[in-house]
Amino acid sequence: MRVTLDHGQLRSAARVVARWTGVRVDVPGAPEPPPRGKRYGVLRQIEAQLAPLVAPDLVPLWAPAVARPDAGPDAYLTPDLAVCPYGFLGSDESLLHPRAVELAVVVRPVAAGGPDANTAVSAYAGAGVRLLVLVDPLRGRWSLNSHPRGGRYRVVLRGAYGEGIPLPVPLGCGIETARLPRYAADTAQ
Repeated sequence: MRVTLDHGQLRSAARVVARWTGVRVDVPGAPEPPPRGKRYGVLRQIEAQLAPLVAPDLVPLWAPAVARPDAGPDAYLTPDLAVCPYGFLGSDESLLHPRAVELAVVVRPVAAGGPDANTAVSAYAGAGVRLLVLVDPLRGRWSLNSHPRGGRYRVVLRGAYGEGIPLPVPLGCGIETARLPRYAADTAQ
């Protein structure tokens, strides 16, 4: 008997394997479904809050490539949003150094403590990104991860929509979450 699966079915099977075993399975040639509009809504609201409050020498950027020195010379992370030096906008560099990133924001529904959450957090901590905010619009939750060392963040602050995300200096502002969009229960991205 031969079974043929399309990319969506392969992605679903990979999620089941990850959930039950903790092993992430990549499906070559199977792109993730495109993000929902609400994901962009979350990012837009966060960017709008940060832009006027960050220091003049900093700028929020959508989906910049951040180098991963811990994973090799060509490895990089792509946060949904990052606050970095304004000077990068005039640079010929394609990768931001992780120490230059003041804040990385990743918006994805992730199971609390699940393999996707742990993988993302470990990658950013391993690269040395100072602050990582994970926003989960499905559950209406967030986490602020700081003080990376040894591939882990030593300080993790968790909260729910409605509670502000306090950001330290040099950002010196907070992110209000009460109006951030929430995903419908069946929304994957």
